[in-house]
This record gives sequence, C-alpha cells and structure tokens, in this order.
Amino acid sequence: MAWLSWLVFVPLGLGRPAAAPPPGADPREPPVVDGCTVTVVGLPVPARAHHSLDVSGARTRLSATGLQVDLLHLEIVVRLVGPHYHGELTLHPRACTGGSVHVLRAWPRPAVLVIDGPKPLAVRCHQGGDLLATQWWLASDLPPIDVGHGRTLRCESKSPGFRPVAMRVPMLPGDNAVVLELEPLGG
Repeated sequence: MAWLSWLVFVPLGLGRPAAAPPPGADPREPPVVDGCTVTVVGLPVPARAHHSLDVSGARTRLSATGLQVDLLHLEIVVRLVGPHYHGELTLHPRACTGGSVHVLRAWPRPAVLVIDGPKPLAVRCHQGGDLLATQWWLASDLPPIDVGHGRTLRCESKSPGFRPVAMRVPMLPGDNAVVLELEPLGG
C-alpha cells in the first residue's frame, strides 16, 4: 500500500505589519505570523480522494499544491474528515512562525460491518478480536472492529431457515457493506 504526506500551507497572518507592536499595545494580542505548514501523514494514497480538510469549519480537498487560508482566529482546528480516516490538530498563531511544520496524523476509523441479508442474522468473526470470536452477534448489533489500515476477517453467518455460510470479508476502516445471500434449507 502506498503512503504519501500532504502539505497544507495555512497562513495565519492577521493583516497587520510585521513590525514591533506600537507602544501601549495589548500584550495579549497574538503575534503577527507568516503562516505554517501542516503535513498529513499516515493516509494511504487511495484514501486521498475520499477525504478533505476542515479548517475552522471550511472544507477543502487535499491538494499537493497546498491550501492558503486567511484566518482571523486566535486558534484554529484543522481536521481530517472522511469515511475511513480521521485526525485533528489545533494550531495557535504563536506556534506558526518562520515556516514551522506541524504534523496531522491520520488515524484509521474502527471498521463497521453492515450486512444486508435475511433477518434475524447471527454473525461470528474469527480474527476480529476475542469479543467477536467467542460469541454470536446479531448482524445489526455487531460492535466496531479495529482492523488498522485493513485486513480480511473469517466470519460465519446463520439465520433460521437458511444454511449457515462461512465467508472471508475484506475490511477497511469505516463502513463495510456486505450483501449476503443464504441458501434456504431443503432447497
């Protein structure tokens, strides 16, 4: 799986000259800064198209050319949002001086198995952790599963009036939809 970091330039300048503050200026006033760079790490290349950055409420796509935003906030939050990965970074103007670089780590979301099949449907997944392997779950009640950046689970499914089925389910972070067609008993 290929990995890539994206750089996002976030100028935080407040529109004031870079000179020293005038005498009598409020010392709590944030310093004038020239912006900083946010590097997104841990996001697989295929996931890039499905994720964006939320910078204090404004969404933008990940781009190799970077992002330039004029902000008037004392502090901003940069969030990675999307169906498979998430991450968050809070930047204060004092930390964004001299072209500093800040890292926003992409974390895989827990995997959720959504099965479209007969109701009620019971599921047990081996290699999904002790909780999933030791007991049967109603498909509608399956807990989230930590699959890291992705893995394949071996699961069993059964429903009254149908033959049980074993299946291998490739799982990615986030929602994973599976359509399950069971063979009726006696058919």
